[in-house]
Amino acid sequence: MQFKGGPRLLATDREGAIYLERARIKVEDGRIVYYIVDDEHRRKYNVPHVNLAVLFMGQGTSITQEAMRLLGDERVHVAVTGTGGTPLHMGSLTTYTSTEHFRKMLPVYQEPSLSLVAAKAVMVDRAGRMRSIGIKQTKRYLRSRDVSGIEAACGKLVSDLDRVGDIQQLLGIEGAFSKRCYREFAALSGLSKTVEFRRQTGEASKKKPKEPLELVNHLIDHGNYLAYGMAGAALWALGIPPQMSVFHGKTRAGGLVFDLADSFKDAFVLPLAFASVIPSRETKPEKIFRARMISAFDDHRVLKEAIDTVNRMVTPEVHTKTSENA
Repeated sequence: MQFKGGPRLLATDREGAIYLERARIKVEDGRIVYYIVDDEHRRKYNVPHVNLAVLFMGQGTSITQEAMRLLGDERVHVAVTGTGGTPLHMGSLTTYTSTEHFRKMLPVYQEPSLSLVAAKAVMVDRAGRMRSIGIKQTKRYLRSRDVSGIEAACGKLVSDLDRVGDIQQLLGIEGAFSKRCYREFAALSGLSKTVEFRRQTGEASKKKPKEPLELVNHLIDHGNYLAYGMAGAALWALGIPPQMSVFHGKTRAGGLVFDLADSFKDAFVLPLAFASVIPSRETKPEKIFRARMISAFDDHRVLKEAIDTVNRMVTPEVHTKTSENA
């Protein structure tokens, strides 16, 4: 039976995401299910759509109109993606989203001083999540005990924010932080012993990267796209248009998605991407990487974390105090 009156669970109370490949998604007896043909066997599974935040649909996946309608009723964010490619996001039109966050975000988007304070809030959360989540992931998957280099990079990012007076300066220290993180993770994974790591975007479009450097770049791209999906879902749940960027280009489509994803993507993506070069028996590194990413999203309630960042970006008291101290 179709549920009326809006979604039953708040976005912050939902699980993170599900990723499906080569599946057929449909409705049976009021439930959303998906079928997968594996070794000539047809298997059926349930989609927990009432408790789901994001559904990623990979290659070879189809969905019925009825299933899309039920997902829309429960405010599930759907993202269609290819092999590591940029997701095509779909959110249903709804009358149930409050305009509270949109009204709070509008002056932040329009006023440069408030945009700068909001951007600094994102960077503070970026460093904090690298310390709390990223380092934990690093110790687990890179088997590293000495994470002092990552700690130092986070400390410098936060301290540098005190001297930032405009968005261009902020972008400069953000770039320096990213480069230092790449260098630290390349060293911890052992990759830097054989090659100098260079960040190259666009590697996600390659189906079978051959070299370790290509593989890491491929997985960083893919992981970033998954993070963008979660950030987009958070903004959609709050009713905030993704065009309302605070620092990644005011005219760039979907800029606020990139802004918000910055607050958590490094902590999730980098440890897992660089762990792919550690020798193992696994023959499908992208599949393992993606499963670990989605599991980490659930474990650390990334949607709630993203929404917490948005709340810090639009809190008037924070803007006032920070502006006075600037």
